Amino acid sequence: MHQRGWGVEVFEQAPQLREVGSGLMLSPNAMSVLIGLGLRHAVERGVVVTLAEMCTWRGTALMKIRTEELPCEGAPPVLFHRAAVHGVLSEALGDGIPVHLGARLARFEEDGSGVVAHFEDGREARGDVLVGADGLRSVVRAQLHPGERLRYAGQPCWRGLARGFEHPGLPRGMLRETQGSGARFGMGHVREDVVYWFAVVDWPEGQPVPGGDKAFLQEVFRTAHAPIPQLIAATGEADLLRNDLLDRLPIEQWGRGRVTLLGDAAHPMMPNLGQGACSAIEDGGVLALALSGTEDLERGLRDYEARRRERTAWLQQTSWRFGVMAQWKHPLAVWMREQSIRLAPASVMRRQYERLWGWRLEADR
Repeated sequence: MHQRGWGVEVFEQAPQLREVGSGLMLSPNAMSVLIGLGLRHAVERGVVVTLAEMCTWRGTALMKIRTEELPCEGAPPVLFHRAAVHGVLSEALGDGIPVHLGARLARFEEDGSGVVAHFEDGREARGDVLVGADGLRSVVRAQLHPGERLRYAGQPCWRGLARGFEHPGLPRGMLRETQGSGARFGMGHVREDVVYWFAVVDWPEGQPVPGGDKAFLQEVFRTAHAPIPQLIAATGEADLLRNDLLDRLPIEQWGRGRVTLLGDAAHPMMPNLGQGACSAIEDGGVLALALSGTEDLERGLRDYEARRRERTAWLQQTSWRFGVMAQWKHPLAVWMREQSIRLAPASVMRRQYERLWGWRLEADR
């Protein structure tokens, strides 16, 4: 929006910008937006994914896909440390866009000339448009749509970083996911010497696990193929995060008036397709185009929402269904899942990736 002539201010609830989180993948649909903004150098901050593999608990490959065969069109899938993506975006803001830290939103109000945001520390900010990009527990969304409930998937997700980790079974550029019985594990390099991994295990919401997170995961994945046990063992407690997996059902109306939602605030989804951050970046590109194409700001916001609603609803629903299937426990169900992946025609898998990754901002002009 700044590149298209808007005056933009960012209000961030965190008290400081620091290295947080673990790993994430930006697939070609999101990378194409960043590259279009002049941020091609972001690729150098992560590791390009060249091979995606799905495995059984014992390590038998059910599916292998070389990403060069998929619709990347000069925008490769890249695994990043989340802080690296934050760094690229923060540097791109430069001095032209102020970022106000420690700004926790309390409420907003509209009047005839714009929107006023009121923050918990007493600060106020006025603008022509308010974009609520404030995440799963969005304050903006709660004011627009009071009384909504979050939906728990039945599993937490643990995310870890193993620093200085090397193993011949995990070359750089490989993204591997292993599915077992009520548990799964994914891994890939986010830097030359850092491996990002995630683990999903059925467990009640908010309940602590016996023995602590690391000991619990070591026991759950004790019999899994290498290098899963080794990765968990090589991860320090400070590099291990747990988040209960929560989303919301798709909604028909995101915003109203001069207020809209973006990213998880609009369409929180399970991480099973790796499209949470990607769809937020897509949102940003479409929002800038929609507002640049009209002087009627409310009409521009509704146009943005209309362009994004179908795709993000599909991503939310598909991510949820994938997670249900990936957590099947019954031996027969696990066998059926493995056979369906192993026997799926290459053309079917390609079409799925084309729908996930083939989105481009130009298609929405």
